[in-house]
Amino acid sequence: MKSSVLFTAALAAAVAALAPPLSSAARPPAVCAECVKANLERLAGDELRGRGCGTDDEHAAARFIADTLKKSKIEAAFGKDAWLQPVQLLTPTTAQAPSLEVRKGEATLSLAQGREIVVLEPPETLSGPLVVVTDAHVAPETVQGKVVVFDTPIHDLPGVQVLLRAGAAAVIAPANEQVSEHWDELAARGPGRTQVVGVEQRAGGPKLGATIFATPEGMKKLRAMAGGEANLNAPRGSPRERTTYNVVGVLHGSAPDADRHALLLTAHYDHLGVRKGVIFHGANDDASGTAAVLEFARILGSGARPRRTVYFGLFGCEEEGELGAQYIMAHPPMALGDLIANLEFEMIGVDDPQRPGALMLTGWERTNLGPTLLEHGAHVGPDLYPGQRFFERSDNYQLALKGVVAQTVSAWPVPPTYHAASDDLAHVDLKFMDAVIGSMVGPVTWLLNSDFKPDWLPGMKP
Repeated sequence: MKSSVLFTAALAAAVAALAPPLSSAARPPAVCAECVKANLERLAGDELRGRGCGTDDEHAAARFIADTLKKSKIEAAFGKDAWLQPVQLLTPTTAQAPSLEVRKGEATLSLAQGREIVVLEPPETLSGPLVVVTDAHVAPETVQGKVVVFDTPIHDLPGVQVLLRAGAAAVIAPANEQVSEHWDELAARGPGRTQVVGVEQRAGGPKLGATIFATPEGMKKLRAMAGGEANLNAPRGSPRERTTYNVVGVLHGSAPDADRHALLLTAHYDHLGVRKGVIFHGANDDASGTAAVLEFARILGSGARPRRTVYFGLFGCEEEGELGAQYIMAHPPMALGDLIANLEFEMIGVDDPQRPGALMLTGWERTNLGPTLLEHGAHVGPDLYPGQRFFERSDNYQLALKGVVAQTVSAWPVPPTYHAASDDLAHVDLKFMDAVIGSMVGPVTWLLNSDFKPDWLPGMKP
Protein backbone atom coordinates (compact mmCIF):
# COMPACT_ATOMS: atom_id res chain seq x y z
CA MET A 1 0.00 0.00 0.00
CA LYS A 2 2.73 2.46 0.94
CA SER A 3 4.75 1.78 -2.18
CA SER A 4 1.73 2.30 -4.44
CA VAL A 5 0.96 5.63 -2.78
CA LEU A 6 4.56 6.76 -3.27
CA PHE A 7 4.41 5.72 -6.91
CA THR A 8 1.20 7.69 -7.40
CA ALA A 9 2.74 10.73 -5.73
CA ALA A 10 5.77 10.50 -8.00
CA LEU A 11 3.53 10.17 -11.06
CA ALA A 12 1.49 13.21 -9.98
CA ALA A 13 4.63 15.29 -9.55
CA ALA A 14 5.87 14.22 -12.96
CA VAL A 15 2.64 15.04 -14.80
CA ALA A 16 2.34 18.39 -13.04
CA ALA A 17 5.84 19.25 -14.16
CA LEU A 18 4.87 18.47 -17.75
CA ALA A 19 2.00 20.99 -17.80
CA PRO A 20 2.90 23.38 -20.61
CA PRO A 21 3.28 27.05 -19.71
CA LEU A 22 0.76 29.41 -21.27
CA SER A 23 2.12 31.94 -23.71
CA SER A 24 1.47 35.56 -22.83
CA ALA A 25 -0.84 35.84 -25.85
CA ALA A 26 -2.96 32.91 -24.68
CA ARG A 27 -2.91 33.75 -21.00
CA PRO A 28 -6.43 33.45 -19.52
CA PRO A 29 -8.18 36.25 -17.62
CA ALA A 30 -6.81 36.89 -14.16
CA VAL A 31 -8.58 35.69 -11.05
CA CYS A 32 -10.14 38.51 -9.02
CA ALA A 33 -8.59 37.84 -5.62
CA GLU A 34 -10.87 40.33 -3.91
CA CYS A 35 -13.95 38.68 -5.46
CA VAL A 36 -12.88 35.21 -4.29
CA LYS A 37 -12.13 36.53 -0.81
CA ALA A 38 -15.44 38.42 -0.54
CA ASN A 39 -17.49 35.39 -1.64
CA LEU A 40 -15.61 33.07 0.71
CA GLU A 41 -16.03 35.45 3.65
CA ARG A 42 -19.75 35.78 2.99
CA LEU A 43 -20.32 32.03 2.72
CA ALA A 44 -18.07 30.99 5.61
CA GLY A 45 -18.70 33.97 7.89
CA ASP A 46 -20.58 33.88 11.18
CA GLU A 47 -23.78 35.27 9.67
CA LEU A 48 -24.57 32.10 7.67
CA ARG A 49 -23.79 29.90 10.68
CA GLY A 50 -22.29 26.99 8.77
CA ARG A 51 -25.07 26.65 6.17
CA GLY A 52 -26.59 23.51 7.71
CA CYS A 53 -28.69 21.31 5.45
CA GLY A 54 -32.27 22.55 5.12
CA THR A 55 -31.81 25.54 7.44
CA ASP A 56 -32.67 29.21 6.91
CA ASP A 57 -28.91 29.82 6.85
CA GLU A 58 -28.48 27.46 3.91
CA HIS A 59 -31.39 29.15 2.13
CA ALA A 60 -29.79 32.57 2.70
CA ALA A 61 -26.57 31.20 1.17
CA ALA A 62 -28.55 29.98 -1.86
CA ARG A 63 -30.05 33.44 -2.39
CA PHE A 64 -26.60 35.03 -2.11
CA ILE A 65 -25.24 32.61 -4.72
CA ALA A 66 -28.14 33.37 -7.08
CA ASP A 67 -27.57 37.12 -6.71
CA THR A 68 -23.85 36.68 -7.39
CA LEU A 69 -24.49 34.65 -10.55
CA LYS A 70 -26.95 37.28 -11.75
CA LYS A 71 -24.37 40.05 -11.24
CA SER A 72 -21.97 37.99 -13.38
CA LYS A 73 -24.47 38.07 -16.30
CA ILE A 74 -25.33 34.41 -15.88
CA GLU A 75 -28.94 33.50 -16.72
CA ALA A 76 -31.23 31.46 -14.49
CA ALA A 77 -31.39 27.82 -15.60
CA PHE A 78 -34.90 26.94 -14.43
CA GLY A 79 -36.72 29.67 -16.36
CA LYS A 80 -36.87 33.46 -16.26
CA ASP A 81 -35.47 34.60 -12.90
CA ALA A 82 -35.82 31.02 -11.60
CA TRP A 83 -32.43 30.39 -10.05
CA LEU A 84 -33.48 28.17 -7.17
CA GLN A 85 -34.83 24.64 -7.37
CA PRO A 86 -36.58 23.69 -4.09
CA VAL A 87 -36.00 20.16 -2.84
CA GLN A 88 -38.34 18.73 -0.21
CA LEU A 89 -36.80 16.38 2.37
CA LEU A 90 -38.39 13.96 4.84
CA THR A 91 -36.08 12.64 7.53
CA PRO A 92 -37.23 9.80 9.83
CA THR A 93 -37.17 10.58 13.54
CA THR A 94 -37.53 8.67 16.80
CA ALA A 95 -40.13 9.58 19.41
CA GLN A 96 -37.48 8.95 22.05
CA ALA A 97 -33.78 8.11 22.02
CA PRO A 98 -33.03 4.49 21.09
CA SER A 99 -32.17 2.24 24.02
CA LEU A 100 -30.83 -1.29 24.43
CA GLU A 101 -32.04 -3.36 27.38
CA VAL A 102 -30.57 -6.74 28.33
CA ARG A 103 -32.19 -9.05 30.90
CA LYS A 104 -30.33 -11.98 32.44
CA GLY A 105 -32.06 -13.66 35.33
CA GLU A 106 -32.81 -10.96 37.88
CA ALA A 107 -30.27 -8.54 36.38
CA THR A 108 -31.20 -5.78 33.92
CA LEU A 109 -28.82 -3.61 31.90
CA SER A 110 -29.99 -0.46 30.10
CA LEU A 111 -27.77 1.32 27.60
CA ALA A 112 -28.79 4.64 26.04
CA GLN A 113 -28.09 6.17 22.64
CA GLY A 114 -25.35 8.78 22.90
CA ARG A 115 -24.23 7.58 26.33
CA GLU A 116 -22.83 4.04 26.20
CA ILE A 117 -23.93 3.16 22.64
CA VAL A 118 -24.61 4.60 19.22
CA VAL A 119 -26.95 2.64 16.95
CA LEU A 120 -26.70 3.39 13.24
CA GLU A 121 -30.11 3.54 11.53
CA PRO A 122 -31.86 1.56 14.28
CA PRO A 123 -34.97 -0.45 13.42
CA GLU A 124 -38.06 0.34 15.45
CA THR A 125 -37.67 -2.87 17.47
CA LEU A 126 -35.11 -5.66 17.56
CA SER A 127 -34.58 -8.55 19.93
CA GLY A 128 -32.53 -11.70 20.33
CA PRO A 129 -30.25 -13.65 22.65
CA LEU A 130 -27.04 -11.83 23.55
CA VAL A 131 -23.88 -13.72 22.61
CA VAL A 132 -20.23 -12.74 22.81
CA VAL A 133 -17.75 -13.73 20.09
CA THR A 134 -14.11 -12.82 19.55
CA ASP A 135 -13.80 -14.21 16.03
CA ALA A 136 -16.08 -13.18 13.16
CA HIS A 137 -15.60 -16.47 11.36
CA VAL A 138 -17.84 -18.63 13.52
CA ALA A 139 -20.51 -21.10 12.45
CA PRO A 140 -23.54 -19.14 11.14
CA GLU A 141 -25.89 -20.79 13.64
CA THR A 142 -23.82 -19.22 16.42
CA VAL A 143 -24.96 -15.72 15.43
CA GLN A 144 -28.11 -16.06 13.29
CA GLY A 145 -30.96 -14.02 14.78
CA LYS A 146 -28.83 -12.99 17.76
CA VAL A 147 -27.46 -9.76 19.16
CA VAL A 148 -23.72 -10.28 18.86
CA VAL A 149 -21.14 -8.57 21.04
CA PHE A 150 -18.04 -8.60 18.82
CA ASP A 151 -15.42 -8.43 21.57
CA THR A 152 -12.21 -7.35 19.84
CA PRO A 153 -9.41 -5.07 21.12
CA ILE A 154 -10.01 -2.62 18.26
CA HIS A 155 -12.91 -2.03 15.91
CA ASP A 156 -12.91 -4.61 13.10
CA LEU A 157 -15.27 -3.33 10.38
CA PRO A 158 -14.73 -6.25 7.97
CA GLY A 159 -15.50 -8.63 10.84
CA VAL A 160 -18.71 -6.72 11.63
CA GLN A 161 -19.79 -7.13 8.01
CA VAL A 162 -19.04 -10.87 8.10
CA LEU A 163 -21.25 -11.29 11.17
CA LEU A 164 -24.09 -9.25 9.69
CA ARG A 165 -24.00 -11.24 6.46
CA ALA A 166 -24.08 -14.42 8.55
CA GLY A 167 -27.49 -13.30 9.85
CA ALA A 168 -26.81 -11.51 13.15
CA ALA A 169 -29.77 -9.37 14.20
CA ALA A 170 -27.30 -6.75 15.43
CA VAL A 171 -23.56 -6.50 15.99
CA ILE A 172 -22.15 -4.47 18.88
CA ALA A 173 -18.50 -3.49 18.40
CA PRO A 174 -16.07 -1.20 20.21
CA ALA A 175 -16.09 2.35 18.90
CA ASN A 176 -12.96 3.28 16.97
CA GLU A 177 -11.24 6.66 17.08
CA GLN A 178 -13.20 8.06 14.14
CA VAL A 179 -16.54 7.07 15.66
CA SER A 180 -15.53 8.50 19.03
CA GLU A 181 -14.60 11.82 17.41
CA HIS A 182 -18.08 12.06 15.85
CA TRP A 183 -19.97 10.37 18.68
CA ASP A 184 -22.54 13.14 19.28
CA GLU A 185 -23.10 13.64 15.55
CA LEU A 186 -23.76 9.94 14.98
CA ALA A 187 -26.01 9.68 18.03
CA ALA A 188 -28.15 12.57 16.77
CA ARG A 189 -28.76 11.04 13.34
CA GLY A 190 -32.22 9.84 12.43
CA PRO A 191 -33.20 6.17 12.35
CA GLY A 192 -33.14 6.03 8.57
CA ARG A 193 -32.02 7.83 5.46
CA THR A 194 -33.63 11.07 4.40
CA GLN A 195 -36.17 10.70 1.62
CA VAL A 196 -35.83 13.17 -1.23
CA VAL A 197 -39.40 13.81 -2.35
CA GLY A 198 -39.68 13.29 -6.10
CA VAL A 199 -36.72 10.93 -6.35
CA GLU A 200 -37.29 7.22 -6.82
CA GLN A 201 -35.35 5.32 -4.17
CA ARG A 202 -32.76 2.96 -5.61
CA ALA A 203 -33.22 -0.64 -4.59
CA GLY A 204 -30.49 -1.69 -2.21
CA GLY A 205 -29.08 -5.09 -1.43
CA PRO A 206 -30.47 -7.44 1.21
CA LYS A 207 -31.29 -5.72 4.49
CA LEU A 208 -28.66 -6.51 7.09
CA GLY A 209 -28.90 -6.26 10.86
CA ALA A 210 -28.12 -3.18 12.93
CA THR A 211 -24.64 -1.92 13.69
CA ILE A 212 -24.06 -0.66 17.24
CA PHE A 213 -20.93 1.03 18.60
CA ALA A 214 -20.18 0.88 22.32
CA THR A 215 -17.87 2.71 24.67
CA PRO A 216 -15.27 0.67 26.61
CA GLU A 217 -17.54 0.84 29.68
CA GLY A 218 -20.50 -0.28 27.59
CA MET A 219 -18.54 -3.24 26.22
CA LYS A 220 -17.56 -4.24 29.77
CA LYS A 221 -21.18 -4.22 30.93
CA LEU A 222 -22.34 -6.20 27.89
CA ARG A 223 -19.75 -8.95 28.41
CA ALA A 224 -21.20 -9.61 31.85
CA MET A 225 -24.69 -10.08 30.34
CA ALA A 226 -23.79 -12.81 27.83
CA GLY A 227 -26.61 -15.32 27.61
CA GLY A 228 -29.27 -12.73 28.41
CA GLU A 229 -32.09 -11.50 26.18
CA ALA A 230 -31.49 -8.19 24.39
CA ASN A 231 -34.18 -5.78 23.22
CA LEU A 232 -33.57 -2.63 21.19
CA ASN A 233 -36.33 -0.02 21.06
CA ALA A 234 -36.40 3.03 18.78
CA PRO A 235 -40.07 4.16 18.51
CA ARG A 236 -40.73 6.39 15.52
CA GLY A 237 -41.85 10.00 15.54
CA SER A 238 -43.22 12.16 12.73
CA PRO A 239 -40.81 12.75 9.83
CA ARG A 240 -38.79 15.96 9.98
CA GLU A 241 -39.68 18.16 7.01
CA ARG A 242 -37.06 20.45 5.48
CA THR A 243 -36.34 22.21 2.19
CA THR A 244 -32.97 22.62 0.54
CA TYR A 245 -32.24 24.40 -2.73
CA ASN A 246 -30.15 23.82 -5.80
CA VAL A 247 -28.92 26.99 -7.51
CA VAL A 248 -28.16 26.73 -11.22
CA GLY A 249 -27.23 29.37 -13.78
CA VAL A 250 -26.39 29.04 -17.46
CA LEU A 251 -24.26 30.88 -20.00
CA HIS A 252 -25.38 29.79 -23.44
CA GLY A 253 -22.59 29.27 -25.93
CA SER A 254 -22.15 30.95 -29.31
CA ALA A 255 -22.20 27.81 -31.48
CA PRO A 256 -25.53 26.86 -33.11
CA ASP A 257 -25.52 23.55 -31.22
CA ALA A 258 -23.96 24.97 -28.04
CA ASP A 259 -26.58 23.54 -25.68
CA ARG A 260 -26.00 20.03 -27.05
CA HIS A 261 -22.39 20.08 -25.85
CA ALA A 262 -22.53 21.71 -22.41
CA LEU A 263 -20.13 21.66 -19.49
CA LEU A 264 -21.41 21.65 -15.90
CA LEU A 265 -19.26 23.24 -13.17
CA THR A 266 -20.46 22.44 -9.66
CA ALA A 267 -19.81 22.60 -5.93
CA HIS A 268 -21.91 22.08 -2.81
CA TYR A 269 -22.54 25.12 -0.67
CA ASP A 270 -23.90 23.50 2.51
CA HIS A 271 -21.90 22.41 5.54
CA LEU A 272 -22.60 21.12 9.06
CA GLY A 273 -24.26 24.18 10.60
CA VAL A 274 -24.23 24.76 14.37
CA ARG A 275 -23.51 21.96 16.84
CA LYS A 276 -23.74 22.46 20.59
CA GLY A 277 -23.56 26.20 20.06
CA VAL A 278 -20.40 26.01 17.91
CA ILE A 279 -20.46 27.14 14.27
CA PHE A 280 -18.89 24.71 11.81
CA HIS A 281 -18.10 27.29 9.14
CA GLY A 282 -17.08 24.92 6.33
CA ALA A 283 -14.67 27.40 4.75
CA ASN A 284 -12.69 24.72 2.92
CA ASP A 285 -15.58 22.24 2.73
CA ASP A 286 -17.02 23.58 0.56
CA ALA A 287 -17.22 27.36 0.56
CA SER A 288 -13.87 27.18 -1.27
CA GLY A 289 -15.33 25.15 -4.13
CA THR A 290 -18.41 27.35 -4.26
CA ALA A 291 -16.22 30.46 -4.47
CA ALA A 292 -14.31 28.82 -7.33
CA VAL A 293 -17.48 28.16 -9.34
CA LEU A 294 -18.65 31.73 -8.72
CA GLU A 295 -15.28 33.02 -9.95
CA PHE A 296 -15.54 30.91 -13.12
CA ALA A 297 -19.00 32.43 -13.64
CA ARG A 298 -17.61 35.95 -13.23
CA ILE A 299 -14.72 35.33 -15.65
CA LEU A 300 -16.76 33.56 -18.32
CA GLY A 301 -19.70 35.95 -17.98
CA SER A 302 -17.47 39.00 -18.49
CA GLY A 303 -15.75 37.87 -21.68
CA ALA A 304 -16.68 36.66 -25.13
CA ARG A 305 -19.14 33.80 -25.03
CA PRO A 306 -17.49 30.39 -25.39
CA ARG A 307 -18.63 28.09 -28.19
CA ARG A 308 -20.14 25.60 -25.79
CA THR A 309 -22.76 26.26 -23.13
CA VAL A 310 -21.67 26.17 -19.50
CA TYR A 311 -23.88 25.57 -16.46
CA PHE A 312 -22.94 26.64 -12.94
CA GLY A 313 -24.55 24.40 -10.32
CA LEU A 314 -24.36 24.89 -6.56
CA PHE A 315 -26.09 22.05 -4.75
CA GLY A 316 -27.59 21.81 -1.27
CA CYS A 317 -27.37 19.11 1.39
CA GLU A 318 -24.37 17.26 0.01
CA GLU A 319 -23.20 16.62 3.56
CA GLU A 320 -26.25 14.48 4.31
CA GLY A 321 -25.95 12.23 1.28
CA GLU A 322 -25.79 14.34 -1.90
CA LEU A 323 -29.51 15.08 -1.51
CA GLY A 324 -29.69 18.13 -3.75
CA ALA A 325 -27.69 16.35 -6.44
CA GLN A 326 -30.02 13.35 -6.23
CA TYR A 327 -32.99 15.60 -6.92
CA ILE A 328 -31.49 17.55 -9.80
CA MET A 329 -30.58 14.30 -11.53
CA ALA A 330 -34.27 13.39 -11.45
CA HIS A 331 -35.34 16.92 -12.47
CA PRO A 332 -32.46 18.44 -14.49
CA PRO A 333 -32.72 21.82 -16.25
CA MET A 334 -30.98 20.30 -19.27
CA ALA A 335 -30.93 16.96 -21.05
CA LEU A 336 -28.27 14.91 -19.27
CA GLY A 337 -27.18 13.51 -22.61
CA ASP A 338 -26.22 17.04 -23.66
CA LEU A 339 -23.56 17.31 -20.93
CA ILE A 340 -20.04 16.59 -22.12
CA ALA A 341 -18.73 16.54 -18.54
CA ASN A 342 -19.13 17.70 -14.97
CA LEU A 343 -16.28 19.14 -12.91
CA GLU A 344 -17.06 19.39 -9.19
CA PHE A 345 -14.83 21.67 -7.08
CA GLU A 346 -14.41 20.42 -3.52
CA MET A 347 -12.01 21.50 -0.77
CA ILE A 348 -9.50 23.54 -2.74
CA GLY A 349 -8.50 25.88 0.11
CA VAL A 350 -5.70 23.87 1.76
CA ASP A 351 -2.55 22.73 -0.03
CA ASP A 352 -1.66 19.04 0.08
CA PRO A 353 1.87 18.55 1.51
CA GLN A 354 2.23 15.45 -0.69
CA ARG A 355 1.68 17.51 -3.83
CA PRO A 356 2.31 21.20 -3.12
CA GLY A 357 0.73 23.71 -5.46
CA ALA A 358 -1.28 21.18 -7.47
CA LEU A 359 -4.73 19.61 -7.60
CA MET A 360 -6.06 16.10 -7.89
CA LEU A 361 -8.91 14.69 -9.96
CA THR A 362 -10.97 11.86 -8.50
CA GLY A 363 -11.52 8.96 -10.85
CA TRP A 364 -8.39 9.92 -12.82
CA GLU A 365 -8.02 6.35 -14.06
CA ARG A 366 -11.67 6.14 -15.19
CA THR A 367 -11.76 8.71 -18.02
CA ASN A 368 -9.59 10.59 -20.49
CA LEU A 369 -10.57 13.98 -19.06
CA GLY A 370 -7.78 14.43 -16.50
CA PRO A 371 -4.84 13.68 -18.83
CA THR A 372 -6.37 15.91 -21.51
CA LEU A 373 -6.78 18.84 -19.11
CA LEU A 374 -3.17 18.26 -18.04
CA GLU A 375 -2.04 18.54 -21.66
CA HIS A 376 -3.74 21.93 -21.84
CA GLY A 377 -2.10 23.43 -18.78
CA ALA A 378 -4.05 22.14 -15.78
CA HIS A 379 -1.86 21.46 -12.74
CA VAL A 380 -3.80 18.35 -11.87
CA GLY A 381 -2.93 14.72 -11.24
CA PRO A 382 -4.28 11.43 -9.89
CA ASP A 383 -6.07 10.96 -6.59
CA LEU A 384 -3.45 10.12 -3.95
CA TYR A 385 -6.06 8.62 -1.60
CA PRO A 386 -7.81 5.82 -3.54
CA GLY A 387 -8.68 3.98 -0.33
CA GLN A 388 -10.92 6.88 0.70
CA ARG A 389 -13.12 6.41 -2.41
CA PHE A 390 -13.45 10.17 -2.94
CA PHE A 391 -14.80 9.65 -6.45
CA GLU A 392 -17.99 8.36 -4.82
CA ARG A 393 -18.16 10.94 -2.03
CA SER A 394 -19.13 14.16 -3.81
CA ASP A 395 -22.07 15.30 -5.92
CA ASN A 396 -20.24 14.29 -9.09
CA TYR A 397 -21.08 10.68 -8.32
CA GLN A 398 -24.81 11.25 -8.80
CA LEU A 399 -24.07 12.44 -12.34
CA ALA A 400 -21.60 9.61 -12.97
CA LEU A 401 -24.33 7.10 -12.09
CA LYS A 402 -26.37 8.64 -14.91
CA GLY A 403 -23.50 8.16 -17.37
CA VAL A 404 -22.09 11.70 -17.35
CA VAL A 405 -18.28 11.95 -17.21
CA ALA A 406 -18.25 13.57 -13.77
CA GLN A 407 -15.20 14.02 -11.55
CA THR A 408 -14.13 16.12 -8.59
CA VAL A 409 -11.25 18.58 -8.53
CA SER A 410 -9.72 18.83 -5.05
CA ALA A 411 -6.53 19.92 -3.33
CA TRP A 412 -5.99 18.18 0.02
CA PRO A 413 -9.08 16.10 0.82
CA VAL A 414 -7.90 14.98 4.27
CA PRO A 415 -6.70 18.12 6.10
CA PRO A 416 -6.78 18.26 9.93
CA THR A 417 -9.72 20.68 9.67
CA TYR A 418 -12.01 18.20 7.88
CA HIS A 419 -15.49 18.37 9.45
CA ALA A 420 -14.03 20.21 12.43
CA ALA A 421 -14.88 23.56 13.96
CA SER A 422 -11.42 24.71 12.83
CA ASP A 423 -12.50 24.63 9.16
CA ASP A 424 -12.80 28.41 9.21
CA LEU A 425 -11.49 31.38 7.26
CA ALA A 426 -8.28 31.46 9.27
CA HIS A 427 -7.37 27.98 8.01
CA VAL A 428 -7.87 28.66 4.30
CA ASP A 429 -4.92 29.71 2.14
CA LEU A 430 -6.38 32.40 -0.10
CA LYS A 431 -3.24 32.80 -2.21
CA PHE A 432 -3.20 29.08 -2.88
CA MET A 433 -6.91 29.16 -3.76
CA ASP A 434 -6.41 32.00 -6.22
CA ALA A 435 -3.50 30.16 -7.82
CA VAL A 436 -5.33 26.85 -8.29
CA ILE A 437 -8.50 28.53 -9.57
CA GLY A 438 -6.33 30.49 -12.00
CA SER A 439 -4.58 27.29 -13.09
CA MET A 440 -7.93 25.83 -14.20
CA VAL A 441 -9.25 28.87 -16.10
CA GLY A 442 -7.21 28.19 -19.24
CA PRO A 443 -8.02 24.45 -19.44
CA VAL A 444 -11.74 25.04 -18.76
CA THR A 445 -11.85 27.82 -21.37
CA TRP A 446 -10.11 25.52 -23.86
CA LEU A 447 -12.63 22.76 -23.16
CA LEU A 448 -15.53 25.16 -23.76
CA ASN A 449 -14.10 26.21 -27.13
CA SER A 450 -12.90 22.83 -28.39
CA ASP A 451 -14.52 19.82 -30.03
CA PHE A 452 -13.10 17.41 -27.45
CA LYS A 453 -15.68 15.18 -25.79
CA PRO A 454 -14.45 13.40 -22.64
CA ASP A 455 -15.23 9.71 -22.42
CA TRP A 456 -15.14 6.82 -19.97
CA LEU A 457 -12.32 4.36 -20.42
CA PRO A 458 -13.41 0.77 -21.15
CA GLY A 459 -15.09 -0.85 -18.16
CA MET A 460 -14.63 2.18 -15.90
CA LYS A 461 -18.14 3.67 -15.93
CA PRO A 462 -19.78 3.16 -12.48
